[in-house]
Amino acid sequence: MKPNFVTNPPSKTEGLQKVNQRKYAEKSHNAIEDVAIIEEPLLISLHFFDTGLLTYKTTELTLIMRTPGDDDALITGFLFNEQIITSVHDILSIKFSDEAQNNNHRMIKLKSTVSIDWKKVTRSFPSQSSCGICGKTSLNALSLKTEHSIDNSEHWLKADRIIQFAQDLKNHQPLFKESGSAHGAGYITDNKWICVYEDVGRHNAVDKVVGHILNNNLFSKKSILVLSGRVSFELIQKAVTASIPVIIAIGAPSSLAISAAIQFNITLIGFTKKNQFNVYHGNHRISDDNKTG
Repeated sequence: MKPNFVTNPPSKTEGLQKVNQRKYAEKSHNAIEDVAIIEEPLLISLHFFDTGLLTYKTTELTLIMRTPGDDDALITGFLFNEQIITSVHDILSIKFSDEAQNNNHRMIKLKSTVSIDWKKVTRSFPSQSSCGICGKTSLNALSLKTEHSIDNSEHWLKADRIIQFAQDLKNHQPLFKESGSAHGAGYITDNKWICVYEDVGRHNAVDKVVGHILNNNLFSKKSILVLSGRVSFELIQKAVTASIPVIIAIGAPSSLAISAAIQFNITLIGFTKKNQFNVYHGNHRISDDNKTG
């Protein structure tokens, strides 16, 4: 079954860079041209209203190592997942900085009504493309406090669909197909693929997905996040913030990811192969009957 996309997948060349290498094989070695996933820094600055000074101020929020190309979605998803904004309407504009010599510095202007609790904004500089948790500055930053509810409906996800979704994700990862080094994340509702994004960082790919569904008002209670690799604690956090009740992953979850899935009642599925998968929590959402769900 071919996924029905309502968004365009990235082109084969976007996010890739040609490189030279020497390929060594048994009894031979040759100079060849290859491609590599692009990794560049993105500096995010906030232009926000200071209620104490009654004027707008600007501060550098974080530096993210990412694959460029979907920065608006990445920024929106990042700010939402960090609970700096609660709605896309909290953002007045996303612009290139006047001081930037390239496209790697964005200035985000927030509505004057957005109140930022700077004690909770504990991400330091720089962040890491491989793990956003590594940018946290305190253990308290690992706790997740959200008012978002997770849908708890039963038996709406067919077991055979789980395997199909995991296989379909690979077919919509052109950057990984070309470079072998891009993480992918996709969002599914009503058995339809809404979007798939790729990035050098797995948490960036999820931020792009969340940014896309936030920008286009595509949130659904019965939704699925499909991941190309392992599941870390932070990816569970992002799913909870976006009220996504099901995660399907190709790889395995960490122990802390499993604990978070149990705490917030997320259906967590890992090690999804051609004919099997593991359910670590939330089996009640899965139906074995192919006539239902």
